[in-house]
Amino acid sequence: MSIESTPGVLGIYSHMDTLIDAIKHFKSRGRDDIKVHSPCPHHDLDHALDEPVSPVRRFTLLGGLTGCSFGYLFTSFGSLEWILPTSGKPIVSPVAFTVVAFELTILFGALFTLLGIVLNAKLFTKRKTLYDDRFTDDKFGIFIPCTRSEYEAMTKELTDHGAEEVKHA
Repeated sequence: MSIESTPGVLGIYSHMDTLIDAIKHFKSRGRDDIKVHSPCPHHDLDHALDEPVSPVRRFTLLGGLTGCSFGYLFTSFGSLEWILPTSGKPIVSPVAFTVVAFELTILFGALFTLLGIVLNAKLFTKRKTLYDDRFTDDKFGIFIPCTRSEYEAMTKELTDHGAEEVKHA
């Protein structure tokens, strides 16, 4: 099984401001399929891309609520199954079970977060895009998927918006 390459053009930039202007240009033209490469995370890139919020936080919330509920239920049912009366204290004592519930909240929250990351990270995509090793050092890039007939037009648009170099897939 070979991995197919997505056809498109890759514009390479040296300055983030030029990259952000190019992103805004392509977004205003309705291109939501662009992929941006950057050597470091930056809030301006997030704002320019206007990506939706990750659903992983919902996994974390669900895991935390599940862990807390399981912590109280597990200890309550255990106390009711093996009753050990101690000087008139209640058999089911939520205050005493809070430590267990807290620990299980953290454990389940972390496990569900990992599950959410694995499910949403797109780790198993079967297509690859163009990439340049300079993106890990000091360059920025925009990959725009397009057909071979659109290469010339996209190349011109990228160079008009500050791309120093354009590669084709």
